[in-house]
Amino acid sequence: MFKKYKPFFRAGAMDILAFKFNLFIWLFVTVFEVACILFLWIAVYKNSPNGLDSIINGYTFKEMICYLVMINIFTFVVFSNNTMWQIKEEIKDGTIAMAFVKPISYRMRFIFTNLGNVFMQTLLIGLPCFSIAYIIFICIGYIQIASFWIFLLHLILFILALFFATMLNDVIDYIFGIFCFYTSSGWGISQIKTVIIGFFAGTLLPLSFFPGIFGEIIQYLPFAGIAQNPVLILLMKVDPIESLRLIGLSFLWLIVLEGLAALLFRHASKKVTVQGG
Repeated sequence: MFKKYKPFFRAGAMDILAFKFNLFIWLFVTVFEVACILFLWIAVYKNSPNGLDSIINGYTFKEMICYLVMINIFTFVVFSNNTMWQIKEEIKDGTIAMAFVKPISYRMRFIFTNLGNVFMQTLLIGLPCFSIAYIIFICIGYIQIASFWIFLLHLILFILALFFATMLNDVIDYIFGIFCFYTSSGWGISQIKTVIIGFFAGTLLPLSFFPGIFGEIIQYLPFAGIAQNPVLILLMKVDPIESLRLIGLSFLWLIVLEGLAALLFRHASKKVTVQGG
């Protein structure tokens, strides 16, 4: 069934290899961004009542440093897709018309392309960076491993959460791409998407920092499963039972969002105005 989509998976992986120089440039830039964020949080904890021994919204200084490093590596790997921009460009140059005559699913094409992107980016960047960071944090005592088997269980759960995070991120990107059918422009939509994901996915700061009922609600939104929840699983900040609950929540949101995306595409495909032909 999926045999005809293998070329899209391969193309997604080869796309990363073709532009690997740009990939490492962005990694270099990300390292400096992470350094700036770390210095900011060091200042925050040092100026807290108990200094570096303070616990802020459930995070010790060591846990916060680990979280910030890991979530930046994670988002660098998972947020590599450009589904929305591909849809926008196809509308602009007129090639979107081919989507309605080719014997393949328009949605499945993007899924496999994005999986290829993330797979290759995980091998090139994610696996080495996660391994190096994890080993360093263990050596300096920032991460404590109770036993090898507990670590292995969390690692397996993390890989599963990584898969669902990739799928969730892509379907959200796809939904925003469908909005381009109505606007014929992607810049403003892209900025809105970036703000929403940055705010609700925990990439700026852990979601526990949001107060009251608002903080509780956003924990159940799909955005938490894109970044924060997989990182918490990797850092063993949640137990295996809670990890399974978070993964199950991501799975349910994936079903809901894929259904919503299908409905939106069905409606938008009747309204699309091609700019290029």
